[in-house]
Amino acid sequence: MKERFQQFLAFSRLNPVIVASLTIIVLMGSASYFLWHKQHVLNADHETARRTGETMMESLTGQTRINSELAAATAAVDFIDRNLINEADLAENLGYFYSIEATARLRFSQLNQLSSQPQPEGSLFKPVPFTVRATGPYRQIMRLLHEIETGPRLARIRTYSFTQSEGSGGPVGRDSAASIASDTPDLVTMELTLDLLARP
Repeated sequence: MKERFQQFLAFSRLNPVIVASLTIIVLMGSASYFLWHKQHVLNADHETARRTGETMMESLTGQTRINSELAAATAAVDFIDRNLINEADLAENLGYFYSIEATARLRFSQLNQLSSQPQPEGSLFKPVPFTVRATGPYRQIMRLLHEIETGPRLARIRTYSFTQSEGSGGPVGRDSAASIASDTPDLVTMELTLDLLARP
């Protein structure tokens, strides 16, 4: 090892230009590799910063839309929360259907709140079952069904049936004042089983 070093020194003394050139080439190559590596790292950092900036600009540009969507989602959640029923409040639950009677101008001949089943696993709401029965002209029956489906309470119809009978002068529902004259069209009887969603 020592001999080789001495030989290199001797060669350097005899050929200083070659040794200097080789030294410069090695130094320039090392510097070039260092600069290339540094540029590669800077390019990667620049690309990351560019993508982050574009994402931020998109977020800033869509802030109005995001705020609007957030407000709509919040309003929807509030609406759902306001219109969940309390299973134990039987009077209020049945009163909701009585208010539908007034709007549809047709009385229920049967209205019962049934015992609820255990809340499904993973469900955020508890379904409370009801049975509904009403008889009247087709137009009023359809209006009654529409009011149930589009009312503020969150309803899910499970079963339904419609039967037709000849018009008669007898009373419809519980109120004898709500009678149908003998010259009325055929009557339709609607029977529903539906759930109203309740707080767990």
